[in-house]
Amino acid sequence: MLAERLRSIVGERWIVEGKDARLFGFDAFTAYKGEPSFVVLPGSEEEVRRVVTLLYQSKTPFVFRGSGTSLSGSSVCVCGEVMVSLSRLNRVYRVEALEIEVGAGIANALVTKHAPKNAFYAPDPSSYTVCSIGGNVCHDSGGIHVPKYGPTFNSVVKLRVLHLDGAIEEVGGTSYFNGASVFIGSEGTLGCVLSATLRLFPKPEASRTVLGAFYDLKTAALAVSKIYEAGVFPAALEMMDRTSIEVVEKSEYSAGYPKCEALLLVECDGFLPQVEEEVKRVVSLFKELGAAVFVPKNSEENSRFWRGRKGAFPAMGVISPAYLTLDAVISRESLPDVLLRIREIGEKHGVVIANVFHAADGNLHPLIPYDPERFDSLKKALIASREITKVALEHGGVLSGEHGIGIEKASLLEEFYTKEELSVMKRIKREFDPHFLLNPYKLFCEKKPSAQNEVLKLLYEVE
Repeated sequence: MLAERLRSIVGERWIVEGKDARLFGFDAFTAYKGEPSFVVLPGSEEEVRRVVTLLYQSKTPFVFRGSGTSLSGSSVCVCGEVMVSLSRLNRVYRVEALEIEVGAGIANALVTKHAPKNAFYAPDPSSYTVCSIGGNVCHDSGGIHVPKYGPTFNSVVKLRVLHLDGAIEEVGGTSYFNGASVFIGSEGTLGCVLSATLRLFPKPEASRTVLGAFYDLKTAALAVSKIYEAGVFPAALEMMDRTSIEVVEKSEYSAGYPKCEALLLVECDGFLPQVEEEVKRVVSLFKELGAAVFVPKNSEENSRFWRGRKGAFPAMGVISPAYLTLDAVISRESLPDVLLRIREIGEKHGVVIANVFHAADGNLHPLIPYDPERFDSLKKALIASREITKVALEHGGVLSGEHGIGIEKASLLEEFYTKEELSVMKRIKREFDPHFLLNPYKLFCEKKPSAQNEVLKLLYEVE
């Protein structure tokens, strides 16, 4: 029996079955709850290798999981697959100068904690306190500081990867073709990331924040491009609309934000003279556009402003127990038109939509609350989310900036990629996983799931 053979590898304690396995049946994409046949939690690279080899040889479909913070459903089991949790691979293996090697299961926040005191790890998704580095790599996660420091891709030096035949390979770390690139953003469909050597950045000499409160959504959106036109290269540039501001102010993350249609939070960092000049230009621009300008008077106020932004997602709990989050990416120039279209879609379907997102790189994050006890409420939210993504594509955007395709956008791939492009990607998939056993029904489906579940029918457009 497969479970018994796996138990002999990891021990009785590290196999989860029955009702307890349901706790691993969902991630941060709350619309769908799957159920793994059972969950395996290996505690070392060798145990992972033996588990994966056994599953592959027995042609058993399986899914890798880190902290379960995926917002696209990429770490859920669709049809009773075995789940392999990598959360126990959570060690720091090496710290040397501006590089740190960590296990796939370590939390993002712990990377900076273990870095030299004058260095930091730049990618910082909203879930950075709990999300795992393995998950960050597999989704190419970004966060607030993407404008200056880039997403996870820019911070990966090399990866230690387990292939399905049991071979372990170190990829990357070269100045020419970087083999690590194919695994970054692959959503766990090509192999298993065991550990990652990550790039650290020197902490900047100075960092300053400017908050601009705008009384017109379109003007706030236009200001995003104008910041760059003014010669400012911000470390972070975030936008929140009126709905998201009101939600935050009702929550424990209340930041004392002014009442307005939208606000922009800008962080400038670097050498002090440069930062002071950039702040001066941002303040001047915001005033020119008619915005009220707030510059934090002290570190406490600065932290409060950013705490409100980082708490915007969990703050949605004050109006709904569940919500969908999208992450299409559009050009900065398209922001004014697309944000107005999003507002129209919300009114059309009678759903609340709160926009809080990474404005600098056009990475939209519309939050759409719904009632998980009512299928009609979820259905309206899913239909609205699909329309928003299609609007982004109409404006030259892409499906995902950092959350991945998962099950949320699986049926939209053909609307973005050509048949030739999909064919090339499927050829790569077959080279690594010829039987499509790894994270099935995500990204490239050989066939759609036989959906008895109404949510899956909507997501995969199964008749």
